[in-house]
Amino acid sequence: MEDIYTMYERIGYRVSHKVLNVAWYGSSTKRERIIIVAVRGDIEGVFNFPKPIYMDESLMRNLDKGLKDEKFKKPNTVNSALALIDYENEDDIDNKPMNHAPKTIERFKYIPEGENIAKNIEKLPAHLKISKFYSRGSTMRLHGDKPSPTLVPGHSNFPVHPKAHRSISVREAAMITGFPLDYKFFGSHTKRCEHVGNAVPPQLASALAKSCIELLHKLDEVEATKDAFSSKSA
Repeated sequence: MEDIYTMYERIGYRVSHKVLNVAWYGSSTKRERIIIVAVRGDIEGVFNFPKPIYMDESLMRNLDKGLKDEKFKKPNTVNSALALIDYENEDDIDNKPMNHAPKTIERFKYIPEGENIAKNIEKLPAHLKISKFYSRGSTMRLHGDKPSPTLVPGHSNFPVHPKAHRSISVREAAMITGFPLDYKFFGSHTKRCEHVGNAVPPQLASALAKSCIELLHKLDEVEATKDAFSSKSA
């Protein structure tokens, strides 16, 4: 981060950064992203990072202290995202469930909603026992009434559905992240999972774009005022 500031300031930019939680802007996941903004030094105007819209106690890390008394909407949850999916659409290849091995499905049944298998390994019968070292990734079951933790890219790392005994599909992960329902993904199953997992969620991208537009509008107003003043002076 220090190098980025140094490089951009050297070529004449003012740099600022902030850690933003995508759930603040409407996504059903608590992914955090570092956003770095550079504004050319000769431009009058300050970039304002978008204010959060959705909030609860679990999302307050990195929230500006001055905003803690603001009124916010309740965050979107995993269930609210999944409710938007048309499960009767058999043509949606992104909503095809994975074919898990029978033992894997049996293990999933021992994971309570919102918990992982590492915490519940002692409950497994002997034929399903695995090392805690290997009990990561897709062995966490999402809590339907809360925003999802960060969805890690890769098909083997997507968590388990809140109720069904399977990993969530590409479509389910995409809806939790905040993609439109009709968004099409391309490539192998693994690649499509990576596209979702690596994405900047659309709600955050939209909020940042609006902040950029706000700054540009301010610049237009400043230029218009300067032009009007110059005309009067002439």
